[in-house]
Amino acid sequence: MLSRHIIRSKTLQAIYSYSLSGETDLARGRSRLIDSVEDMADLVHYQLSALLELRDIAEQKTEENRHKLVPTEGDLNPNVRFIENPLLGHLRNNEVITNQIKAQHINWAEFADFFRRIFQSVTQWNEYILYGQNNDADFNTHRKFVAKLFKKFIAFDGNLKLFYEEKNIHWGEDSQLTGLMIHAWLKSYDPNNPETLIFPQLLKQSEHIGDDDDRKYMITLFDKTILHFDEYDALIKKHIQNWDMDRIITIDSLILKMAMAEITEFENIPIKASMNEYIELSKEFGTPKSNSFVNGLLDKLIKELKDQGKVVKSGRGLA
Repeated sequence: MLSRHIIRSKTLQAIYSYSLSGETDLARGRSRLIDSVEDMADLVHYQLSALLELRDIAEQKTEENRHKLVPTEGDLNPNVRFIENPLLGHLRNNEVITNQIKAQHINWAEFADFFRRIFQSVTQWNEYILYGQNNDADFNTHRKFVAKLFKKFIAFDGNLKLFYEEKNIHWGEDSQLTGLMIHAWLKSYDPNNPETLIFPQLLKQSEHIGDDDDRKYMITLFDKTILHFDEYDALIKKHIQNWDMDRIITIDSLILKMAMAEITEFENIPIKASMNEYIELSKEFGTPKSNSFVNGLLDKLIKELKDQGKVVKSGRGLA
C-alpha cells in the first residue's frame, strides 16, 4: 500500500506536468494521475515475474548441468533448495498472481543471458550457500531467504530498471518503491493467512474522504489544487517579501498550493502533519533554498487562511 508521502509525491508530479503542458481539461489530468498510480500494479507483476524467472533459469541451468557429457558429482546431485523453495512454489501456484502476470504478456526471452548471470552471482552469495546447507529450514527460513534474494538481486538492478523504463517512463523511478513494497510483502507472506496471499491494494479505499481513503484523498488533492490555482497564486503574491513572483521556481509554488489545498480541504489531517509533509517534498523536489522558503511562507499562508475562516479541523490537536 502506498504511503501518503508517496501519494503526495505522485500528485505533485501530476500537477507539475499538468501546469507545464498548458492542459485545461481537469478530468484528463486527473485520469493521468490515476493511471500513473494504477500502472504501478503492473510494475509489481513485472518484478514478481522477474523473481520467478530467476527461479526458472536456475532450474534450467541445473538440468543442463545434469546432462553434461562429463557431469561432476555436484552436477548429478545438485542442491535444489532454491528451486524447490516453498514460497516460490506458492507464488507460482497463486492463480491471482499468475493470471495478473499472464495478462501483462511478459516475455523474458531476450533476458535469458541476463538472468543466467544473475543466478551465477546468486550461487556465489554467502546467504545462498548457507541456505543450501540448512537442512532444518522451516517456512520462515525459506521466506526470509527469498525476500533477501529479491531485494539484493531483483528490486534495484540497473538493467531491469532500464527495461521497466522502456515499458513506462515512470517505472524506472517507481521500481525502487515497488521493490521495497514487494520485499515487505514477501517477508509477511503466510500460506495460512489468506489476507497475505494477495499483494496489497496500492490505494486504500473506503466510503468517506479522509485519512482512511487514499484514492479519494489523491483525487481531491489534485482537483482542489487545480481549481484554486489562481486564488492560491494571489495569496502567495500577497505574502512574498523581497521576491519577484517570476523568480519563485515552479515546484515551490506548486508545493505551497498543494499544501493550502490539503489544509483547507481535509479536516481530519493535522495542520502540523501537512506542513511537515510539504516541507519534506520541498527538500526532495526543490532547490537547496526551497526548504526554508516553503517553511517560512507556509506559516503566513496558513494564518491568512485561518483568518479567512477557510481552515476547519475536527478533533483535538488538529488545528
